[in-house]
Amino acid sequence: MHLKRTSFEKELPLPRKGSTFLVVASHERRNAVPLLVVMRELLGLARTRKEARQILLAGDVKVNNKVRKDEKFPLQFFDVVEFEKLGKAYRLEIVNKKFRLKEVSGKEKDEKIVKIVGKKIISKDKVQMNLQDGGNFLAKEKFKVGDSVVLDTKGNKIVKVLELKAGAKVEVISGKHAGEKGDLIEIRNLARSKDYIVKLKEKEVGVPLKTLIVIG
Repeated sequence: MHLKRTSFEKELPLPRKGSTFLVVASHERRNAVPLLVVMRELLGLARTRKEARQILLAGDVKVNNKVRKDEKFPLQFFDVVEFEKLGKAYRLEIVNKKFRLKEVSGKEKDEKIVKIVGKKIISKDKVQMNLQDGGNFLAKEKFKVGDSVVLDTKGNKIVKVLELKAGAKVEVISGKHAGEKGDLIEIRNLARSKDYIVKLKEKEVGVPLKTLIVIG
């Protein structure tokens, strides 16, 4: 599936000139950037789709330390894409409501923060943690839905749990405040839901849980 370049302008800092149509991510289409767009439009590592596919099929591209060969594979926020032959790695972040790639290295490129979106009791001693990126773990750590985890993507293990509580460092990942970071100062109980009060710079805003991720 392809969409016109103009359909991506709100989310991506695309150059004005280029292909009229851009490939769409294989899944998570609204919250991800396909590898082809990352390599060709955002980083300029390939001039054409054919060049990008050759790099991918050679196994030279990793996402979160796993080789990915599909040009439509979705890079989601906080994912790290690495080009081993170039010695370069980039994390997908949200800045001013747009996806941006930030160069990272060392330990930083092997870690990723992911939100916990589900919890399933497998047995008396086993609890499954379901993550926003589709991953899951049988966790020994105490956690609740809404918390985040820092993952060691190289060792495929949990480094620590970041608890959703007053005082936590959070980032807004969607809506008009997308990309802004602040402190969670209060969780208010409403009739059928909760409102999360976050201090962003000099203002306080109330946002729903689905727009937040704990980052510290």
